[in-house]
Amino acid sequence: MSNLEEDLIDLMDLVEHTLSKEFIDKWRFKYGERLIRLFQIKILDSLKKQKPLKIKYLTKFLSVDSGFNLEVVKNFYKDIDFELYRPILLGTLEDMETNDD
Repeated sequence: MSNLEEDLIDLMDLVEHTLSKEFIDKWRFKYGERLIRLFQIKILDSLKKQKPLKIKYLTKFLSVDSGFNLEVVKNFYKDIDFELYRPILLGTLEDMETNDD
């Protein structure tokens, strides 16, 4: 199996885990089910469009448009180890706070 095939399998496993009841159950008491569901929707939307999602825009969606506190969103990213989502999510935590596109 090639490295690309392994990366794709790992990515699909990550997406499957992210959409699982286990993922929701693990984080819903700390962050609420709504935050998790919105995150899942954005991940699926990114895959559907076949376009990576910038962390800055995901953060704006979760904090400004959906009303979650920015610190809560940051802590969620850290807890789920958002860097694992690198093929889908682009950027760093520092990018969340910049105003340039």
